[in-house]
Amino acid sequence: MNATIGGWLAGASWAGILALVLDISIKAAIVCAVAGVTTMLMRRWSAGARSMVWVFTLAALLALPLTHFISPVWNLPVLPEVGSWFREGASTGAAISGEKIIDPETGAEAAATRGAAADAAKAPRFTEGWHAWAFLVWMAGTAMSLLWLAVRTSLGSRILRRCDAADETWNALLERVSTELGLNRRVRLFESCEIGAAVTIGAINPAIVVPAGSSEWPVARRRYILSHELAHVKRRDGLIEVLALVVKSIYWFNPLVWLAVRAARVERERDCDDAVLNSGARPSDYAMFLMDVAADLGAPRGPAWQLSTISQGSHLKERIMSILDPKIDRNRGRRRAGVVSCFLVASIVLPLSISGIWQTQAQEKPHKSKEKALQYKQQEQKQKEIEFKKMQKEKMAGMSSEETIAMKWEQIAAQEGSAAVLIHDAIEEKGPEAGMKLAMKLKESGDDEYYFKEGEFNTLGYYFLYGDKLDEAIAVFKINVRMNPDSWNVYDSLGEAVLAAGKYESARKYYEKSLELNPENENGRKMLAKLEAKEEGLAKSHKSVETDESD
Repeated sequence: MNATIGGWLAGASWAGILALVLDISIKAAIVCAVAGVTTMLMRRWSAGARSMVWVFTLAALLALPLTHFISPVWNLPVLPEVGSWFREGASTGAAISGEKIIDPETGAEAAATRGAAADAAKAPRFTEGWHAWAFLVWMAGTAMSLLWLAVRTSLGSRILRRCDAADETWNALLERVSTELGLNRRVRLFESCEIGAAVTIGAINPAIVVPAGSSEWPVARRRYILSHELAHVKRRDGLIEVLALVVKSIYWFNPLVWLAVRAARVERERDCDDAVLNSGARPSDYAMFLMDVAADLGAPRGPAWQLSTISQGSHLKERIMSILDPKIDRNRGRRRAGVVSCFLVASIVLPLSISGIWQTQAQEKPHKSKEKALQYKQQEQKQKEIEFKKMQKEKMAGMSSEETIAMKWEQIAAQEGSAAVLIHDAIEEKGPEAGMKLAMKLKESGDDEYYFKEGEFNTLGYYFLYGDKLDEAIAVFKINVRMNPDSWNVYDSLGEAVLAAGKYESARKYYEKSLELNPENENGRKMLAKLEAKEEGLAKSHKSVETDESD
């Protein structure tokens, strides 16, 4: 499975993925920390103002991954570049030991490649799969968090489907409280026997659900409930809760983000409590009401699947202390809070968006030294290739054409991934037709495991031709023509093979095509001249035979 994951991520830069995750995580932690310090300084402000800070913070965290694609205007070298953590030393050695000495004519690799493969096999394999597993763990955590969001949405929809419409006593009170809060939208109100306290369900079109039989409750208690829940609706807390859950799904591994989501929920509930108090409720009466609701539920927390209620999910003791504190400013002042929150968050996010944290500048000098070393190695490599080619030519100078082709083919046969070698084996086992079909199949499939090289197929064709295997040679040369239709040399070689088979018309056609692509092909001109002379000789011979027969 590790190989499968590695293949799946083979097209991506694991160092880039890791750098992206670390960059976003560090910047998200900075945003959360600064927002936390800011709200601490605003502790005497209204809960609505602090809540707005956290809402803008969550929105910034959601947008933060997009800022990674903005080129940094300035760079703060806090961390070393990710790719250097594990590749230092190993990559340099691989670059030197993994260099290939290739014969330009045959494509044969020298022994340096085999040494590199042995070194790679002995190298530690830590960097091959851990990044893929880390990426999958992050994806799994995000998927589970989003699944929990879907479960909560499904539970809310299920409760709404099984609810009954609230009676007139509730609806009349709902209209009065909505007017007092300045809420202009119409809110649905239902009763359900599945819940123990009032809840607001829905992000786009929220509805309030109260326990069955709650119409018998005192008017003051019902007013507190509606004031609190309608404050949630006015704040659009359904959408904000979805935003919080999505942000937590993305940053599930970051504890500061969890604290930010928790703080946003606490300030949300306090802001709704302030709405109740601003509607005329006495702090002591409302605090007593919250404690009564908590006592009626019988536990500080409900089951894990249950939706949060008016007295659950946000530290009831802290809320009551806040309700009873006369020094707290309960003036909601949304416009001022929104402007201040937007300014504070923007002053944090914008500098982070245009700044980097990697020590790219610090590594420029080492990179330059590596480039010089690489240039030196390339020059040395080129010199080796020239010497290797010169040695090969000297060795071939004293050989016949058959011996030269045999030696070249021996070098090609030692290559891995050569399509010519694969076609050779197919022809030897199943004949020329099988070789041609296999070549077409490989080319159409686009398989990168095997490569096609004109020079190797040309050598294979002559290898068969000098071995008196004319059908095999013609098949290979035809394959080369199909693979390289714009090369004059492949037509010249095919013309030589069909001429050896006594197919003069075909040989003429191929030599003419070769001359059409390369008018300077002297061998083609000579062979056409020989063909014409041979055809003239044959014509004279036929004429002489006809004359003898007439006599």
